[in-house]
Amino acid sequence: MPASAWHQFLFILGLGAAVAGLTTYLITWMLVAVHLRDRHPTEHARLGGFLFAPHAFGWYLACRYRALRDHGLNALGTPGSLGAWAIVLGAAAAVIAKLLSLTGASP
Repeated sequence: MPASAWHQFLFILGLGAAVAGLTTYLITWMLVAVHLRDRHPTEHARLGGFLFAPHAFGWYLACRYRALRDHGLNALGTPGSLGAWAIVLGAAAAVIAKLLSLTGASP
């Protein structure tokens, strides 16, 4: 059974949110990594330098940058945190829409 227009729309919307979140995450992670390296070397060493490390991604999702009480880091980390959540929620929406289209359920 072909997917309905709603399933296709929700699938593309989820993918779009995930891609937008990924773009935000990539851009802000580089800025946050430099900020951490310069002003919070222990936190930078704890997170490591790998962009997609689960620990670093979880750090963004949990907004743990706020515990450092650095206003500059908060300004950089907030868009990155929103981007990380957009990746998670957009990917989940795309997967759910695809599964619904395969089962023939209506939205």
